[in-house]
Amino acid sequence: MAWRGPRTANDPLLTTHHWRVTVRNHWKAKRLPCAVCGRAIDYDGPTFLTTITGKQRLNPRALVVGHIVSRYHAKRYGWTETQINDISNTQPEHRACSNRSGAKLGNRVQRTKQRQIYSTAGRW
Repeated sequence: MAWRGPRTANDPLLTTHHWRVTVRNHWKAKRLPCAVCGRAIDYDGPTFLTTITGKQRLNPRALVVGHIVSRYHAKRYGWTETQINDISNTQPEHRACSNRSGAKLGNRVQRTKQRQIYSTAGRW
């Protein structure tokens, strides 16, 4: 099955003025390498790259601000929204690395939910 995009709207906490301006600019000023793979991030490059055929695709080396403790786990630990999105819980990542780690977590969570459904389905 092909990926059909996010099933929910963007998290409103990640589209606030504080997140866009303060947190992203904090990491842009530091110009650190990717926290996941250690390679250089394209801080000044475009968000989208145009291919020869005119289609646009996301720049895999562009800056994405990721979370050290994932938002999913932090919510399960009982963290507040302020703690989850605090600068101390963020790190600079490539778009490709961020997408890969998010997909791994999402797949792991889905497998766990499926196992719970199947393990309780036969009980009456």
